[in-house]
Parts: sequence; C-alpha cells; structure tokens
Amino acid sequence: MRYLILGSGPAGIAAAKAARKLDKDAEVLLATEEHAAPYLRPLLPDLVSGERELPGVADPQGKNLADLKVRLLGGKRARRVDSAKNRVTFSDGTEETYNFLCVATGGRPILPLALMGAPGSFLFLNSLGDAQRVRERAMRSDTTVVYGPGYLGIEAARAMRKLGNQVIWINPGLPRFGNPISGEVEARVTDQLRARGVKVHEGTEIADVIDVDGKNYEVVTAGGGTIRCHLVVVATERLPNIGFLDGSGVKAGAGVLVDEYLRTNVSNIYAAGDCAEVYDVNRRESRINFGWRSAIKQGQLAGENMAGGGKVYIKNAEDYFGLLFGTPLLERVKA
Repeated sequence: MRYLILGSGPAGIAAAKAARKLDKDAEVLLATEEHAAPYLRPLLPDLVSGERELPGVADPQGKNLADLKVRLLGGKRARRVDSAKNRVTFSDGTEETYNFLCVATGGRPILPLALMGAPGSFLFLNSLGDAQRVRERAMRSDTTVVYGPGYLGIEAARAMRKLGNQVIWINPGLPRFGNPISGEVEARVTDQLRARGVKVHEGTEIADVIDVDGKNYEVVTAGGGTIRCHLVVVATERLPNIGFLDGSGVKAGAGVLVDEYLRTNVSNIYAAGDCAEVYDVNRRESRINFGWRSAIKQGQLAGENMAGGGKVYIKNAEDYFGLLFGTPLLERVKA
C-alpha cells in the first residue's frame, strides 16, 4: 500500500503518522513545496520579532518522521492530480503514484489588488522564508504598514512593533473564512496595541500604493488618507491552495469538499486542514475550519480512515479559532 500526503503542515504530518500507525508495512510519502524542515507557522511572528530563533519554531510533530519511515520529499509543489491513474505530477516534472492520497496543502495568502502594481513594496508573512525576509528588511526600515484582519494582523503588528518599527495596522475587518476572534477580545487587544504605539486604521482597505523612490512608498487608504512607509507586511487570511486539483474530478467549493470521514467524492482521495471544506454533521453544512488544532485533528482522522478506519469528524468548541487565541493573545500583546 502506498499513501501520498501533500503538505507538511499540521494536517499533513498528522495524516502521515496516523496512516503509518495503522499500516506498519505501507510506504508513506509526505510531499511538500517547503525546503525547510516542518515548522510551527503560528510562531513565525516570534521569529520576526527576535523572540525566537530558528530552532524555536521547529514543529515537534515532524522530528521523528524518518524514524517512523515516513519519507519527506521537499521542494515538491503539486501541479496536477490524475485521479484515474492515481498519480500526482509536481512542478519540477517528477511524478508520484499512490493508492491513497491526502490533500493537506493548506492555504495561500490573499494579495490586495492595490499591491499588485507595486511588487517591491510588500512582503507576505506566510512561510518560514517570508518571516526571514520580513525580519531582514524590517531591520533596515523605520515605518511599516501591516495589512490584515484579526489574529494575523494583530500578531504581525505586535512583532513589527517589538522589533522597533513604527507600525500602522490597516485592519480591513472580519475575515471571510474561519472563526474570527470575539469582538470583545479583539477590542481589548487593539487597545493594547495602541497603548504600545501602534496606529490602527479599522474598517478600511488599501486603495493604492505609490513607489516614491524604490525605498519609500505611499499607501493610500480607501478613505483617501496617505501613509509614508518603507514596507508593507501582508498578513491576510489564506484561501485554500487547491488550484492543482482542476481537472482531477475532485469536487471543490471554496475548499476541497469532503464528507464527515474527510473523504472526497473520489473514494481514495481525502483532504484535511485549511484546504478542506468539511461537512459538519451537527450543523449539516460544509465549512472551512482554519486553525492549528483542527488541522491536526482532521489530519489524524484522514490518515486513520485512509488506512481502514471509519471515524467521523465532529468539531467541538476547542476547535474554534477565537477560543484558542482569546486571553493568551491578549497576554502576548501585553508582553
């Protein structure tokens, strides 16, 4: 038996380990576009701020993959899935076959339209490489605009301020997917950021970015205001990274549509984590459940079910993003 898991985030690693646990003799492959060892994405702002060094963001889930005989294939970005031939083609031209496939490719950040015309003005804060680039550039900057809603924007603004930058946080409002932080908690956190010198522009968008001289930029807000800065950090919500499934026959909405067993309409293909639109048996609707804890839970169930289990995914209150990052987030901002 051959299990191929796409993605080395929490869902992918959990799926690989679960499949290995139930199927001792199977071949388990974990293919990821990352070149780095698995890391904890929620801790990337701490890497930017200098509160953690590189070893401090390593994902402990990924440390014993070799011992479990899970083969990690780095630098592998999925380009196409041929579900009829049980084959995945990667962007480097290589291919891998499978008996069971788990899609756990997470999401990609949304780029505001206004930034597309000024590519030198911004950096994403989405991957380990992004965090390293943001820190390097921020060390040479005085003023940074952070764009992004909710938790992601808060953490990016906190990190940049901790690094010593003057920070203007443009908060466009509630994220379109996942579970937002409760209004009361976000208001308290925002007050703490203001107390630490972060200027907050709420409920607005970036309308334009003007490249002044290749080093300085003017950000124009939807309300007509202008902000002079050296860098824009894009810390937006992430949309499911599933474009490579086009033409595969796997059904998708905003994310990969899966039933309560994390199984797609193609019987030997499963999906888990931020890319999966999971059927909620309690609410009787499909939704994307962004968050580290729910990704691990989904990945584990997908791995078990690929290997012959029959467990149903039932979300509980602890899977909700807002409950996970309430008081702890407030304490982080105060620190």
